[in-house]
Amino acid sequence: MLNPIGLSMQEMGRVMASPATMDQGIYLAHDLDSNQYFVLDRLNNSDQQPFEFETFDEAYSFAKIRERTTMEKQQEKKVSPAEIERFATSRKSQQILKDGTKDIDSMERLINQVSPVISYGRVNSLLLSQAHGEQDFMTRQAWTRSQDLQDVNFDQLKGVKVFVPNPKQPGQPVTFGVGKMYSANELAAKYPAKSPQVQAMASQRNLMKQASQNERVGAMVGSLRELQVPKPAWIWSKNQIHAIQTHISRHMAFASVGLTDTPFHFNQTERQVMANLKPDELKEMFSKSMGLASKINRTANRQLYQMKNQQRTINQPVQAKPKER
Repeated sequence: MLNPIGLSMQEMGRVMASPATMDQGIYLAHDLDSNQYFVLDRLNNSDQQPFEFETFDEAYSFAKIRERTTMEKQQEKKVSPAEIERFATSRKSQQILKDGTKDIDSMERLINQVSPVISYGRVNSLLLSQAHGEQDFMTRQAWTRSQDLQDVNFDQLKGVKVFVPNPKQPGQPVTFGVGKMYSANELAAKYPAKSPQVQAMASQRNLMKQASQNERVGAMVGSLRELQVPKPAWIWSKNQIHAIQTHISRHMAFASVGLTDTPFHFNQTERQVMANLKPDELKEMFSKSMGLASKINRTANRQLYQMKNQQRTINQPVQAKPKER
């Protein structure tokens, strides 16, 4: 990085006169007439005027310090491949959201794409929504907990890039990196003979899949009551935008647990209300609706889990106490 020591002042002048993008480096020159030393820093198009020193040692030390400082800054600016991948994956989810809320029809399509995977969280549900209706996504580690699936070659599967938790470090907060999730549909299509095991594993990992329709309805109704989510008609006269968001959220939540397979559509009145909304306003509506739908889904799963635990407790046989003599 440090260019030839002892340049003449004429050579230093040539470097200073060159374009900033050329001759990048740190230059040290000696003026024989004044016996002064000059250091010119041209790294990263920095200083254009040289620094003056009385002795060679001072000039050389300064040049090395400037060189080391610049290299440290460059290393700090270097972005790791993992960071690049996180950024790219995040940008992809943002683009899906932007494209899906550019107008009312696009928003309808995105609602139907996201609804089955809303339980995976806001960002991941957007990423998974592009998997053409596939469901029951899990990571390689989750799938291979089944011994029957440990010989699956996941490198031959496409999967979907999403955000997954990094291995937890003691005393450290959970961080997320980019990994892949694979759908039950893709596994079963690639390994038809393992389809029963794939479906069994998917059901085992999804409490709602194990529940009857009545149990799922009960959990969803309980969730709506707990969160005090109104029916759209109840609040239409007070806040039409909120009513539309509630309509979207309720549909997403019910579709996510298989309680409706009817495609979502805005009615004509809703379309009239939304007609003058800008894309950013549609995006905000969608994001709020998705957030509420995720909350409804999580609450319903918790209620179902509690209900199942109560049933197990009730069904446990009561051991008779031995009679005292």
